[in-house]
Amino acid sequence: MKSAFILLLGLLAGIAAHVGWFTWRNASETRANDVVAWMKTDLQLTDEQFARIRALHDRSGPQLRELAAQAAQMRAEFETFERVRRTEGRVDFIAFARCLEIWRHIDRDWSAATRQLVDSTAGELTPEQRARYLTRLTPDPVRTVN
Repeated sequence: MKSAFILLLGLLAGIAAHVGWFTWRNASETRANDVVAWMKTDLQLTDEQFARIRALHDRSGPQLRELAAQAAQMRAEFETFERVRRTEGRVDFIAFARCLEIWRHIDRDWSAATRQLVDSTAGELTPEQRARYLTRLTPDPVRTVN
């Protein structure tokens, strides 16, 4: 009886893990598709254009996610430097300079990867679609209050 209970418990845990994994996986795939879904309607893409652009985003996604993870790690390190500076009143300038250099590399790589994705995406668009797309990506000017 005891071994049957353990077997049943293991089976239930396996089913829960299986369902959880596929629920999470489908949710992440849906989010990835949502990233480019707006383009289909807003830019009036053909099905072929949408498929090519989604493929571009799918290929660049892992690199951009890795850079985002590195950026998050660097933000955490900068927060640690700031916490030590505030609580102990000291700064390890050599370590801080090293972190800044790593941050510059991440920023450079992130900018290059993003620029490549935008350029590749724009290359799949008609001139009218491209103009609308690039307008959407251009930040609004900062307004100052006098």
